[in-house]
Amino acid sequence: MPASSFAFSRDPAGASGPDPLTPRGPRVTTILLIGKLAGQSGETICRIRNISDNGLMAEVHGAFAVEDQVAVTLKAGDVLCGRIRWSLNGRIGVEFDGPVDVAALLGHVANRIGPEGIARGPRFEVDCSAELHAAHQRHEVRLIDLSQGGARLVGDLRMERDAIVRLAVPGLGEREAAVRWVGEGAFGLSFLEPLAFADFGPWLINRPLRYGA
Repeated sequence: MPASSFAFSRDPAGASGPDPLTPRGPRVTTILLIGKLAGQSGETICRIRNISDNGLMAEVHGAFAVEDQVAVTLKAGDVLCGRIRWSLNGRIGVEFDGPVDVAALLGHVANRIGPEGIARGPRFEVDCSAELHAAHQRHEVRLIDLSQGGARLVGDLRMERDAIVRLAVPGLGEREAAVRWVGEGAFGLSFLEPLAFADFGPWLINRPLRYGA
C-alpha cells in the first residue's frame, strides 16, 4: 500500500489540532475501509481513508465535535477508541487513546474476506417497519438490523431459503435480496446490490427519514 507521513496537524481550511510541529510517523493509506462509528449522538457508518498507529481520517455523515470520544469498530471486530481532533466537510481526524498495530488490524480484515470477495460490513440496530414483496404478495415486517449488504427481519410468514424477494424500507426505497437463513419468526437477507455509503450514512442519522415521519 502507498505510504506517506501522517500527523494531526492543523487542517489547511482552519480545523484545529495539536501543534503542527508534532513529529510525523508512517501512514498506511486504506481506501474504502468501512467501519461503525459510535459517539455521544449514537452510531453511524464511516469510511476510513487513512490510518496510522496513532490515528485515522474518515468520511462521515452528520456533525461531530472536536474532543468527542468515539469508538470505531472494523469489519473484523477490532475496536479503535480515541478522540476527534478535527472535523471538516464530512471528514474527521481521530487520535487513538493508545498506539495500534496497523498491519495486524488490516490482516484481520483480510482474513474475513469471504468467497464473494468481501467481508461482512458493520450491522446497525434500527428497529423500524418495512415491507417485503415475496411470491407476488406484500407483507409487513419489522427490520431489526441493517448493513450495507443485508438485513435481519422478523415477521409472521414462511420464507424459503435462497428465494429472491424485494425489501422496501422507508427512506431507502426497494432493494432486491436473497433469503440467506430462516429461523423461528426471523430471517436474514443478502442484498443483490449493496446499499451505497452515500445513502446509508444519512439514513442512519435521520430518524424522520427512517420512520417515515
